[in-house]
Parts: sequence; structure tokens; C-alpha cells
Amino acid sequence: MLTPKLFRREIILHAKIATKITPLCPHAPPSDMCGGCTFQDISYTDQITAKTSALVALWADMLPAQIPAPVVIGSPDPLHYRTRMDFIASKGRFGLRRGGKFNYIIDLTTCHLVPTEGFDIARNIWEQAIAAGVPDYNLRTHEGILRYIVVRRSPDNRYLLALITAAPDENAEAALAAIAQAALANPAIVGIHWLRNDSPSDVSFGTPFKHWGAALLPMRVGPNTLHIGPNTFFQNNVYLLDDMLAHIAAAVPAGQHVADLYGGVGTIALHLAQSAQSVHCVESFAESIELCNANILSNQRTNVTAEVADVAEFLKSTDRAFDTIVVDPPRVGLGAQVCKEILRHRPQRLVYVSCNPLSQIEDAKLLAAGYELTSLVGYDMFPQTPHFETLAIFDRRP
Repeated sequence: MLTPKLFRREIILHAKIATKITPLCPHAPPSDMCGGCTFQDISYTDQITAKTSALVALWADMLPAQIPAPVVIGSPDPLHYRTRMDFIASKGRFGLRRGGKFNYIIDLTTCHLVPTEGFDIARNIWEQAIAAGVPDYNLRTHEGILRYIVVRRSPDNRYLLALITAAPDENAEAALAAIAQAALANPAIVGIHWLRNDSPSDVSFGTPFKHWGAALLPMRVGPNTLHIGPNTFFQNNVYLLDDMLAHIAAAVPAGQHVADLYGGVGTIALHLAQSAQSVHCVESFAESIELCNANILSNQRTNVTAEVADVAEFLKSTDRAFDTIVVDPPRVGLGAQVCKEILRHRPQRLVYVSCNPLSQIEDAKLLAAGYELTSLVGYDMFPQTPHFETLAIFDRRP
């Protein structure tokens, strides 16, 4: 099995690095290139060519002769596309890690992956916090308070921010409260959360501590509006999500009973509700299912249900029959147990969205006992990086 490192090298190899362009951040030499945009000095056309070639090479031994070679669909805009950016505050710098260097933070004065306004909002809050005597966090010594400022952005360019800190002192509590309340004067900011991560673990999530303004960010997706919180997963390319959802919907015949596994806040389930007879959303993260149920109600969908459950345990225990199962697992993929249960349930079709082509193809080998790949396409949800997503459709063998 190709490792992630080798697969990334395969993508770079296919790029041939023939068309070198001025990096997005020309103030930094290539050795100091920000880890958020490791392909920023390769033309976007070559990025898509490289990812398509790597995807074809990865599936070469498993691609049925009757289906066309897969392509990776490019983002309509390869910049300012992200719905979430996690900016690190550490040792007097605000930005992202240098590629391959965990403890080295590139101090950014701009970021091309979110709108300029979104970056400026986050950097200004960091600067105000430092000026107010709130120390940022030292990744080596684990001293300091302010660890991350997370920007969540809607298709309408509204923002929900999260300040992730270690345990604060009295000065930090007063300073961050004043800064957050003042920031809400900007009409583009709907709300600001303060999340606590008192552990040494370097993660940009935390336990809710305080919040100002709205608690949730409305995300307009097709005919639906979905609300997300500071900790909940949501697809990260604001320009390609509608296209990918349309492709998923086209793969699910009307009037079917559908399971949406790893369903998050209901993005796919609510989109399929327009034509499905019923959709059942399963997700192990309780906060996401709470939001999913609220989204079902607010979008007035009476044919969608949701439950908190581990996907493997749900498939083992349920006696419900589904015509189509849609899965959108984390990077580790489905794994042997979930694949075994899908083979046992034998839905007519499996629609598999993956953010990791390596784990997806390993799952495909297990599913081959009962399913045949009938369609494969890539979506460049992460321009300027070696990452992309794939949408594979498997039909049950006779």
C-alpha cells in the first residue's frame, strides 16, 4: 500500500514541476514555504494534471475497462476557497507551520486560502490580545495562553471565530472578553467562541468556555441552510461543494431509502431529502447530530432522521433495509468491519466520498467481494496542496 508520503511524492512526480510560478507568498523563500500552500509555486493547471495522473496511477490495477479514466475536477477559484482556517499563535508569530516543521511557525501577513477580510479579522484579534498582555502559546514549553484563532466562513462571507486557549488568568479573561465584544461591531462577524484546551495536546478544538454573539454560523448549501458550530466538521471548499452534492444526488435514484453514514450536520442527508423517500443520518459525534436534528427542523424535512452511533455498531444492530448507502468517512476510511457489514446488508448501490484516496482503494479491495466500481471522479477540494477528494460509486454484483 502506498503511504501518504509516497502518494504525495507521486503527485509531485506527475507535476514534473515544469511550470514554476511566483509563489503566492513571495516574501518567503521556497524553504520557508507555508505548510498551508505547499503547491503554491506550481501553476494550477499543472496541479490538476498531477492529481489526475496520480489518481489514475493509483487505481490502474482496479479500474474496470468499461468506465472512463478518472479526472480531478478543479476548483472554480483555487484561492480563498476554505470554509475553515486554523491559525496558530506561538512564540510571537501568527500563521501556519512551515511544511514539514511542526514547531516552526511562518508569521503571515496575509493568507490566500480565505478572503482577505477573514484573515485580517483573525490577525487583528491576535495583535490586540498580545498588546493586552495575553501571552501566546509556546509549543515546546507549553507555557502561555492563546493557542489558535480559528476562522469559520460561510458562502456569504460571514464569520464565526473561535479562540482556543490554555487555562487563562484574570487578565486574559478580561482582555479577551473586551476584544471579542469589540470585534462584534464588524457586521461580518456573527459570533465568537472561547474554547479551552488545557492539555498539552496540540489541537485546534476545545471545550466551550464562553461565547459572544450568535453561537452558530449559517451555511447556505443549495436549497438548504445548515448551521454549524466551532467544533463541527464541514466540507472545506466553498466553491465545489454544490457540484459534489449534485453528483451524489444524481447517483441516488429517486424514491429510495438511503443511509447517510458519517453524516455530520446533515449536509448530504438534507440534500438527498429532496428526492429520496427517506434518509437516515448516522454520526458518532453527538454535537453534530444535535445540529443535524436542528437543521432537519429548520429546513422542514420530514423524511430525514438522525442518530448518534458508531457506524460499525449501527450496521451490526440495525434491521433497516437501505437501497443506497452513502459514506463520507474520516481519513482512515471505512475499515474491515464496516466493509464487512456493508457486504452483509447488500444495498443496491454504495456512494463513497473520500478525503483519502489511499484508504478508499484499500476499502475498495474489500468491497470487491460484492461490489463493482462503476464511476470514479476526483474533486480538488484543497487547491495549492497535494490533497483532493474522490467520489466513487459501487454497484452490487448480480
